[in-house]
Amino acid sequence: MAALQIKDVPPDLHKRARKRAENLDLTLGEYVLTLIRRDLQRNEVREWREQLLKRPVVSIPDGLVLELIREGRGEQD
Repeated sequence: MAALQIKDVPPDLHKRARKRAENLDLTLGEYVLTLIRRDLQRNEVREWREQLLKRPVVSIPDGLVLELIREGRGEQD
């Protein structure tokens, strides 16, 4: 497994991060990895959303959605 070293962390930031990690019952390293993973997931969601928005818009005829919902619920007209 690779190692990561962060230099020049301001003392106040280090203290607050260490305290937050302790409150979550994590080591500082575990806490930082959690933050990195969370951030990378957000980027994946952003990329997914961008790809989705590039897809062509599908036009659904008026009333079809309601008809399909009623059909799925087993409702009759």
